[in-house]
Amino acid sequence: MSRTFEVFTLFPQAVDAFVGAGLLGKAVEKGLVSVHCTNYRDFTSDRHRTVDDTPFGGGAGMVIKPEPVVAAMEHVAAERGPFHRVLLTPSAPRFDQRAAVRLAGKPRIGLLCGRYEGIDDRVREHFVDECFSIGDYVLGGGEVAALVVIEAVSRLAEGVLGNPESVQEESFSHGALGPMLEHPQYTRPPVFREHVVPGILLRGHHGEVEQWRLAKALERTHAVRADLRPAVRMPTTPVHLCIDPATIDDLSAFLGLASRHGVAAVHLLNAKPPVLESWKRIAPGSLEVHAFRSRRDLLRLLRRRSGGDPWWVDLQAASTAQPAAFGRGAALWDYFRLRAGADPAALVIAVHAPGGACELLQGGAHAVALIAPFPPSGDHAPNEKTGEEGLASPAVIADASRPPSRLCPWVDRALTELLT
Repeated sequence: MSRTFEVFTLFPQAVDAFVGAGLLGKAVEKGLVSVHCTNYRDFTSDRHRTVDDTPFGGGAGMVIKPEPVVAAMEHVAAERGPFHRVLLTPSAPRFDQRAAVRLAGKPRIGLLCGRYEGIDDRVREHFVDECFSIGDYVLGGGEVAALVVIEAVSRLAEGVLGNPESVQEESFSHGALGPMLEHPQYTRPPVFREHVVPGILLRGHHGEVEQWRLAKALERTHAVRADLRPAVRMPTTPVHLCIDPATIDDLSAFLGLASRHGVAAVHLLNAKPPVLESWKRIAPGSLEVHAFRSRRDLLRLLRRRSGGDPWWVDLQAASTAQPAAFGRGAALWDYFRLRAGADPAALVIAVHAPGGACELLQGGAHAVALIAPFPPSGDHAPNEKTGEEGLASPAVIADASRPPSRLCPWVDRALTELLT
């Protein structure tokens, strides 16, 4: 189906120059896309071809009169047929990929370009079908906005792009997990000024590459445009903390924050019986404390109890972990949806777990990594009121006679991010 754009403007030459270049120009040559420009001035009645006048009520600038705009649209509709009428203005809903996909289903689209202070609002109120803005800023005119719409909609037409799959894999496309930004792209050479292309892309395993690209697309989306992802909470599921007890410098504060976050149980790795007993004595009544020789033993028990795979998250110091940092629970939810495709039987959060961080998407459906770096050695959390580094907030200090725990405030912040 050929797609036609009718552009109404005071500067048709600006549009004509753009549509003759690149893929859009080739699409025009093939007859896949047509762009016609109509000048408002051709529909004026005075010798000066006046299209604007001062605004009622006073104010700076000039306003485009409604007569030439409506006359131009009616003339084109009579000559070449009706079209979907779109006014381009900053005071309108944002034009995005979803809007482009919707407009791509319309064979004829009219784009009204304003200038000065805009077009008389009676045109907006009575003579157009919808309005769009391309961003939260003001341009000298609507021509650039019209070209954005033409480019975004035209490339969705069959035959315009050389590879139709490009549309499915690019930013804002709606795949199985919904809208997200595109994954990183690399080309030859594999090493450029000591910067190396990720090895997984060079091995030729298509399944691994696809998983890597999905993971990186989600990572980039949550880092740059988290608003694109659905606002979801982590599923209601038992939360377990797994830790080497030797890393805890304030046992009572750690158990207190575990209870405050609704943790079901704390699991100690390689803890001797006296250590386990001391933890159990201090733990609040609602918090279970167990000891395991290895992570494998813990996961085996949780699988047996729940009948499914638990989700595993490693909280690691940045210097020892390789995967990228994932923040809030929505990001973690996305990664587990990608890998496991189901709700967790349990969520296990390993705090500074021995053996290094889990590599993302490796080690079974239960394994994923999350990094939230520890504060630099010797530093404390920022003060809650002043934001100053190196000052411990009052809530962190369990015993004024000794320095506050460095681990506990970090774990507290990490759990808040994860479970929100």
